[in-house]
Amino acid sequence: MSIDLTNEAQASDEEGAVSPRIPVAALLLSICPGLGHHYAGYLVRGVVLYITLIVLSWLAAVAFMFVDSRVSAVFLAVPFIGVAVIALDAYRLARKQPKDYRLQWFNRGWVYTAVFLTLVVTVNPLMDQIAGKHIVRAYFISSPGMSPTILRHDIVLVNKMASPGRGDIALIEFRDEEKDSLTNLKSSQLIGRIIGLPGDVAEINEKGVFINGKKLDEPYASFEEPTRTGAMYDEISHFGPEQVPTGAYFVLADNRTYGFDSRLLGFIEKERIGGKVTKVFWSWNRDEGHFKWERTAMPLK
Repeated sequence: MSIDLTNEAQASDEEGAVSPRIPVAALLLSICPGLGHHYAGYLVRGVVLYITLIVLSWLAAVAFMFVDSRVSAVFLAVPFIGVAVIALDAYRLARKQPKDYRLQWFNRGWVYTAVFLTLVVTVNPLMDQIAGKHIVRAYFISSPGMSPTILRHDIVLVNKMASPGRGDIALIEFRDEEKDSLTNLKSSQLIGRIIGLPGDVAEINEKGVFINGKKLDEPYASFEEPTRTGAMYDEISHFGPEQVPTGAYFVLADNRTYGFDSRLLGFIEKERIGGKVTKVFWSWNRDEGHFKWERTAMPLK
């Protein structure tokens, strides 16, 4: 039976008009997961699958964060596998529809657009707000302050549920008005290592870093030859001795030459700690234009 494409186009917006479903079209529309099902006549199924994919992707991110092994990289494939499964399901369902498929009320271009925009502006932001603020957040590194532990152009994961302790790497957050008042602080977020806890006496001198009079063994610390000199470098070369106040931490960057930390910012209040940095999500070598696959899923210590 031949299909009159002219008549089909004219009737495409009329509910009840005959318009066979094209499986390839359902497959291509599934680049936005669920939209292919919408086209194929399965509106509710498409919406449910879209929401399920978002939830599973966040759960995979949480699992990736908590599994302290490079094996956790398999969780990175969950969103891509999910999109592929949804697309193939839409293709299969479109093939099952009869040649005399009659358009439903939702088989209209403006309804496709409305459903797509509703999902994008509600489900995605809601999940980002809930999971990103309270569970796990990806953070792009733009400075060398934590090298060599964390490199520029790394994307790291922050466990928002964890309270970092001594030796842990923490996300430090400042409000915009605080950032403007802090010398040389260009970002409202920093990453540093917690060295001193409340009540500790912290000191830095030419011999090293001391907590309660005991010199720390710091294999993670780096001391690059400074390309800048003057008052600022002199200031960060010495600190204290000074006691860490209640409800605050003494935080240092691993790159002691270029990092911004408690030497310049003072003690960091507990409410500024935004979570524990657990591992590298992935890393981009900007100079050479490729991923640093060896750093993918690398736990941070």
